[in-house]
Amino acid sequence: MNSALLAADIIFHFAGANKPKKKKFFKKDNIDFTKYICDFLNKTKKSKIIVYSSTIQVKNKNEYGKSKKISEKYLLQLSKNKLFKVIILRLPNIFGKWSKPNYNSVVSTFCNNVSRNKKINIVNPEKKIKLLYIDDLIDFLIKIKNSKNLKNQIINNFKSINNVTIKKLSELIFKFEKNRSKLFIDQSSKFVKNLYSTYISFLPKKKFSYKLKSNIDHRGSFMEILKMKNNGQISVLSSRKNKVRGNHFHHSKIEKFLVLKGYALFKMQNILSKEKISIKLNSITPKIVETIPGWKHSIKNIGKSELIVLIWSNEIFDANNPDTFQL
Repeated sequence: MNSALLAADIIFHFAGANKPKKKKFFKKDNIDFTKYICDFLNKTKKSKIIVYSSTIQVKNKNEYGKSKKISEKYLLQLSKNKLFKVIILRLPNIFGKWSKPNYNSVVSTFCNNVSRNKKINIVNPEKKIKLLYIDDLIDFLIKIKNSKNLKNQIINNFKSINNVTIKKLSELIFKFEKNRSKLFIDQSSKFVKNLYSTYISFLPKKKFSYKLKSNIDHRGSFMEILKMKNNGQISVLSSRKNKVRGNHFHHSKIEKFLVLKGYALFKMQNILSKEKISIKLNSITPKIVETIPGWKHSIKNIGKSELIVLIWSNEIFDANNPDTFQL
């Protein structure tokens, strides 16, 4: 270890114990280890940058918080030597893939247990916790590494911290589990997006895939793939040779069509002026056709084999208000 400390220009000190089997390891792995690093660096008389992972719990009276607070004192003493720049990160709860469930991370515990239909224990549902996504922390560390104007400091606040109650956290994760098979995905905020990525990383292998419902008739098939509350839905349509689909118009709904396989003739007609337009589509030369409100549209398979089309709609299909009118 000494050779690594000597060779490094910047030292990221993230080692330590936060939930050891015996209390004595708080002193050994946190306090004593940090003191050893500080004493060794002081003797080398070589300029170094030290980034230390402390915790917001330094203000608490638990053994973990106390050991981190004492460790900070050794580093702050080291920072008085002009050879060293010490940055102390008082980190909140970190969440993301590869974290350990049923240990000290409520996010990983909830994600792991909910995805396996296991019970979760909530003692204080209204308690607020601070969460920082692992990728945001890594980006922050890279910025520190690349910075040329570092100074001794204790960092308590991070731009990407999210405050959430235990109750809200559990509701979001249960919602992920419930809606996934219904094709719904929530991307309403960066936090929800990152939390969903974390949840997915804990899925058991048997849940890596799930079946889709295919609506089949004499023309071909239609499958919904993905639904997003504020971003519409994605579907796939297949059509047999010479079959025509559509022949309807929308007042407000917009759709984008992309041919993935085969050849198609896309026709549109303004329902008021009767103006017409025809567009040929194929999978060799990718082209998007966007439906226009108030224009009737249809798509015909003009190829020799099956036509497959990817469709995006700017709203989720609602059987009670489909905004789809036949002419």
